[in-house]
Parts: sequence; C-alpha cells; structure tokens
Amino acid sequence: MQCIRCAAEIPAERAEFLRNSGRPERCLRCSGEPAKTVLFEYGHKTAGSAVVVGSDPEQVRLAQRAYRRAR
Repeated sequence: MQCIRCAAEIPAERAEFLRNSGRPERCLRCSGEPAKTVLFEYGHKTAGSAVVVGSDPEQVRLAQRAYRRAR
C-alpha cells in the first residue's frame, strides 16, 4: 500500500490498521495526527493495561512522574 499524498510505501502493520479503522491511507509523516505517549499501568501483577496520555507536555510530565512513583 502507498500513501495517497507522497506515494511512500506504508508498512504492512500500519496498512492493516488503516484498512480496519477506515482511515485514509497515509504514511506517518503525512498523517497529521499528534503523537501520543503510552504508559503501562500494572494494577494487578499479571494484568497490565495501556494508559494513553495526550500530547500536552504538562500531562506527559505528570503521567511519567506518577509512573516512576516520584511523588
């Protein structure tokens, strides 16, 4: 699959995601979506869950601080 804007080759994993989500076929460079930070929270010893933090620098800082347990 190729990007509809720049004709760059889109990796197979991203192409599958784009097909399943109904989003336009664009590479990461042309997507225009802001980057997000993902941290894993382990509320239980075997069941971790992903916590998506937006791109706001202050929210990322606070989430990373809580993740490191530096309170």
